[in-house]
Amino acid sequence: MTLPHPRELVRTLEFTAALCNRRREGALDTVAALKAMCADYRFPGASGATRADAAAAWAHLRTLEAMWDADRDEIAATANRVFKQCDARPHLVRHDDFDWHLHGLPAGAPIADAIAVNAAMALADLVRTEDTARLKRCSDDRCLRMFFDLSRNRSRRFCSTTCQSRTNVAAFRARQA
Repeated sequence: MTLPHPRELVRTLEFTAALCNRRREGALDTVAALKAMCADYRFPGASGATRADAAAAWAHLRTLEAMWDADRDEIAATANRVFKQCDARPHLVRHDDFDWHLHGLPAGAPIADAIAVNAAMALADLVRTEDTARLKRCSDDRCLRMFFDLSRNRSRRFCSTTCQSRTNVAAFRARQA
């Protein structure tokens, strides 16, 4: 399947959603958890993260989650604020198995700023391509996790088959009652 967006953009948006989801669920409340997530997603620069770096990252996550739920114009305005606050300096890089792509800050920048700027850059790409409808929340009222919809027709409604099944079973039981 050909993705509608570059692999690194998809990975950044999936990483952003996972960070925000885990933080909201209380599963990302330590420096070690942040380092582990960054390692899982191969997000560079977190190995030396401190408690202060993690606190700064948590503060940025509130902004990123608000952007996820915002309309296109608000995403653009907030992305511009993030770029300015973090002194973004986009540059092309190639590493690991990713071909040339943009990084928002140089290596060694604070991890919280790198997370915020890279996420804002990915969200800005969706604004630019008029594809912000792919930024979704799970339709299961008990979940509401963030996810990036990669379905061809943007029809995905649930973050996982677990939530989809739970909702379908509840609807079936309600019809039977």
